[in-house]
Amino acid sequence: MIYVYVFALVLGGVLLGASMLLGGGESHGDGSHGTEGAASADGHDAPGGFETFLVAFLSLRFWTFFLAFFGLTGVVLDGLGLVASTIVAAILALAMGLGAGGGAVWLMRRVRADDSNSAATTQDYVGKTARVLVAFGPGRTGKVRVEVRGSTIDLLAVSIDGASFALEEEVIVVEMEGTRAKVARLTPDRLSKA
Repeated sequence: MIYVYVFALVLGGVLLGASMLLGGGESHGDGSHGTEGAASADGHDAPGGFETFLVAFLSLRFWTFFLAFFGLTGVVLDGLGLVASTIVAAILALAMGLGAGGGAVWLMRRVRADDSNSAATTQDYVGKTARVLVAFGPGRTGKVRVEVRGSTIDLLAVSIDGASFALEEEVIVVEMEGTRAKVARLTPDRLSKA
């Protein structure tokens, strides 16, 4: 049985190491693909339902943590002879693997849910400083980049007071008109009001 534990530990360790070193980009490996907010009318998507369990059980993150902690627990308990029976070691290793895998999936879903379930409103943009990406002036539309709720967003922008803005200049968003920002030059008095 020790070979099973060592194999699981090595495979889980390699997967954990690869995910830490290589990152993960936008794919979180838990099978959700950004669908946390979608719910069906029949209630099967409710938290804690069978589909939630199945998605967690089939995710790469679950199996990575399961293998690493199952293997580590088995090697420590069985390999070092800390328990009298290999069956007890196997049960404890299985429980530790299931707990670690399920806990990792649950924790990452909670962290992502806190970030993704809050859409920015037009009022979130007002008073924010932005950087000019495309120069503009009176009667011309440009583009600015602003950070709102931890996300960097590029917006079309127009001057509210007829001023011209150069590339990389800092401006302040005074008003939102649909998806277009009305901006003004960043002055100390405007900055203090924001």
